[in-house]
Amino acid sequence: MVITAIKLKYKPVFLGLMLHLLLLTTSNIFAAEITFIASINKNPVGTNEQFSITYTLNTQGSNFQAPTFRDFNVLSGPNQSTSMQFINGNMSQSVSFTYYLTANSEGTFRIDPATINVNGGKVKSNSLTINVVKGQKAQSGAQQQKADAAEAGVNNNSVFLRVSLNKTNVYRGEGILATYKLYTKVNLVNYSIDKLPALNGFWSQELKMPQQLELTTENYNGEMYRVGIVKKVLLFPQQSGTLTIEPMEGSCIARIQNQRKRSNNPFDIFNDPFFNDPFFGSAQDVKVNVKSLPVKITVKDLPQESDNAFKGAVGTFSMQATTDNDKVKANDAINLKIKISGKGNLKLIDAPEVEVPTDFEKYDPKVSDNTNISESGVSGSKTFEYLLIPRHEGEYTIDPIKFTYFDLDKKQYVQLHSSEFKITVKGISGDAGAAQSVATSQNKTGIKLLGKDISFIKTGKLTTKAVSTFYLSALYYLLFVIPFAALIILIFFIRRRNKLAGDAEYMRSSRATKMAHKRLSIAKKMIDAKKDDSFYEEISKALYGYASDKLNINFSEMTKENLKQKLISRNIPDTITERIISTIDLCELARYAPLTQNNDTQKIYAEAAAIITELENLLNK
Repeated sequence: MVITAIKLKYKPVFLGLMLHLLLLTTSNIFAAEITFIASINKNPVGTNEQFSITYTLNTQGSNFQAPTFRDFNVLSGPNQSTSMQFINGNMSQSVSFTYYLTANSEGTFRIDPATINVNGGKVKSNSLTINVVKGQKAQSGAQQQKADAAEAGVNNNSVFLRVSLNKTNVYRGEGILATYKLYTKVNLVNYSIDKLPALNGFWSQELKMPQQLELTTENYNGEMYRVGIVKKVLLFPQQSGTLTIEPMEGSCIARIQNQRKRSNNPFDIFNDPFFNDPFFGSAQDVKVNVKSLPVKITVKDLPQESDNAFKGAVGTFSMQATTDNDKVKANDAINLKIKISGKGNLKLIDAPEVEVPTDFEKYDPKVSDNTNISESGVSGSKTFEYLLIPRHEGEYTIDPIKFTYFDLDKKQYVQLHSSEFKITVKGISGDAGAAQSVATSQNKTGIKLLGKDISFIKTGKLTTKAVSTFYLSALYYLLFVIPFAALIILIFFIRRRNKLAGDAEYMRSSRATKMAHKRLSIAKKMIDAKKDDSFYEEISKALYGYASDKLNINFSEMTKENLKQKLISRNIPDTITERIISTIDLCELARYAPLTQNNDTQKIYAEAAAIITELENLLNK
């Protein structure tokens, strides 16, 4: 009790003493010899076995440059740490950079020196020679990581990944917000997303996230954690039943502070809790694998609908339908614009049906959307513009446009109607007047020819001329038949074109390559503009869009599993199937886990273009 009282009474003295020691030894730090040492935690190492390389500098430095590690896989790094310690009354300072790696093949490999700038000069570390022997399977490396984490006191209760949903019982087409959170009780140096969750049965839309993980405090199951939101995604179930959100897998580097051992001497000033501060201790970096638990969602099917006007819209909507003109001439264009506004699965809404008179030509609608994606869902508007062309004069009526959606609040279908459209079409010279014009032209030609046939009667000796053999000759009949044959061929091709134009599957397949190359062209521009996020998005859209159009897969049903099955059914080699899936995964990972990505965009662009070209050649055989 007396000793404790003395310590408490003189604790300010101890603090003052330490500050004095700091001032006395600061000059020694700069005067000491500079060392920059590369070390490995084990040698030899086995294939697929994780090991670490640490570069330690005994002072402060800048512009650290690591070697290429060309013969190894870099799992994480550089993980930087700084420490200051008192040893025998002297203070030492160091900064370290740690990499976690694995080796794929056996052999002896050299790792070149690293460099760092110190006081305006460049300092080089030593090189390393690593012997790689035949090791155990990759799983043993994971077991080693788990053992290291357990040894450092890190377990599933210290660091874990969890997905939370704002609702788990929904209707088909109803939006769900999924939030992936990283919970930790220890200091984290870095984190990465290693495997994105499979979202089979859902149409998903990612929400933009900050580049840096922002930690807040949260009470979970009666314990306090620091929590960072890793990912947010809006999910729209496309089928009823019980759907499962598969786990997300990731990894992080936890920095565990090594506690200083207490001396048996009660008068040792370093026994004071003040010296357990991280400032005076050493730290250990431990890799921890995290994985969220699967979550099940109950999806209720929508009630039976009374008519066929429902096209899958779920939410709350309004509709506005207008034409740009109700009085036109034959062959003039009319723009019919239908605007759907509201909140719900806007991006999945199909164009409302438009019935036009038989004398009208109707073209596929131009679709544009102006939507806002947030945690509350998708809101805004989606517009469909139809081009209509009347061919003959008259008074016409376009029936009211119908749009049916399922209202989540009312739990029933709501049908919206526009007013009918009265269109007055005036005639032009190309209708009745055209026939009159042609007849007049023909009459004039006849009169002209008739004038040439009547000549003055000549008197005198009659002379004869040879009669032309062209009339009723083979050439005569040939020239007579050719126009009719050409007309028949033209009619055939027009009918075939119209038939193909009405074949949605054919039209999607025929435009697949064109649309994919358009996306690739945009992606190329994103490389030059240094917009990596947009680049990966366009590459993903190019691959998904091409597969959707070429293989006739509804985009709402486009999943990696469906894509695999379609490619297998078309006898596409497994190597190409794996390449397209791998490239899509890489793009998704780069978009939603940018902190851990260092990809060659030019290489990814070339790979995507090659995949589309090879698929096109194989599918057109």
